[in-house]
Amino acid sequence: MSMRKSLLGLLSVAALAAAVFVFYSPAVRATGERKLSFNPPAAYLENERNTIAIVDAYGNGVVYVAVASEPKVVKPDLPPGFEQFAPFFGPFVEPPRRGTGSGFVIDKDGYILTNYHVVKDADKITIKFHDSPKTFKAKVVGSVPPLDLALLKVDAPKKLLRPIPLGDSDTIRVGQKAIAIGNPFGLEFTVTEGIVSALRTNPGAENSLIPRLIQTDAAINPGNSGGPLLDSRGEVIGINAAIINPNGVPQFAGIGFAIPINLAKKYLPQMKAGKQITEEDVIKNNPRLGVSVLPAQYFPDKVRERFNIPDHGLVIQEVEKGSPAEKAGLRGAQKYVYLELPNGKEIQLGVDGDVIVAANGTPIYSIDDLRAILFGLKKGQAVELKIVRNGKEMTVRVVPEVIK
Repeated sequence: MSMRKSLLGLLSVAALAAAVFVFYSPAVRATGERKLSFNPPAAYLENERNTIAIVDAYGNGVVYVAVASEPKVVKPDLPPGFEQFAPFFGPFVEPPRRGTGSGFVIDKDGYILTNYHVVKDADKITIKFHDSPKTFKAKVVGSVPPLDLALLKVDAPKKLLRPIPLGDSDTIRVGQKAIAIGNPFGLEFTVTEGIVSALRTNPGAENSLIPRLIQTDAAINPGNSGGPLLDSRGEVIGINAAIINPNGVPQFAGIGFAIPINLAKKYLPQMKAGKQITEEDVIKNNPRLGVSVLPAQYFPDKVRERFNIPDHGLVIQEVEKGSPAEKAGLRGAQKYVYLELPNGKEIQLGVDGDVIVAANGTPIYSIDDLRAILFGLKKGQAVELKIVRNGKEMTVRVVPEVIK
């Protein structure tokens, strides 16, 4: 190919490209200024229109939460037997803390939901609304620390209180739209969008008493904690709470988690009544089997071999009378061994009780594993337990109940 042909070829391609560009480009005025030849709102995609409508309707219900704590004198918490060393571990001053997070208005009375870890140990809490330059003092009315939930109350003008409707997290579908609104890294009123990536048994991102979490790829970063995760109806389906980053860096890597809103709704009346709900309260208020157990890993190898105890699972020590476990025929221990601990104390281990090795097909290694399954059940729903009894596997169906 000659140089002349090559240049002509390039010019031809350039001319064609220019023609295509002019054909699709907006109108150009004589001054050289471009003028769009279409109506921008009409050009939005359906998904964009939905997101914009939700942000316009409910975005101002998301608040900026700022917390501060004063310096505190903290005494060392020494383990038993080390009290004599207290003079060498004198009190130290815990430095002041400043932090930011998110929350959202749930009613016209000034109640705001957020994460407990956002306001934990705060001496001062202030709230800022997106459409107002003023800040307002807030206080913690009630909380559920083991579930990372806190309810704030703010005395602010009614016009600034724009409640966001609470949805039903039990109806969430994997793949549906998810919108996160919050204040990542202190950047006020940031909107990100993605999907519900999974409805997952708690992978350790939060306290094990939270049975399931909503996983999303909508960007969540430090400062988003306590903000809402919304669906395409603009309803809150979760409270953004945690992220997982394999590099250990506190920033988003495509995996964020939100606490299902139905869990918060369950405890809202108690929080409004001013209660701080403990881990013990949470356990008592959830369906249980009515058994006391010990992990199989607690048993020495020789004991497990002798009594046909598998290498994982929960060995039932005792079955409560009248409990769902008793009704289903689960058996507690009748034979015991006694082990002496290094400190000289002796403990009793029941060795012939049923061993729960799986629940609804999920292997059980700890009490947290079992609770994650049980607490995720709906009222009246049965759980299928795979147990080992005298070395033989069998299946038992149990309907857990709230045992007062």
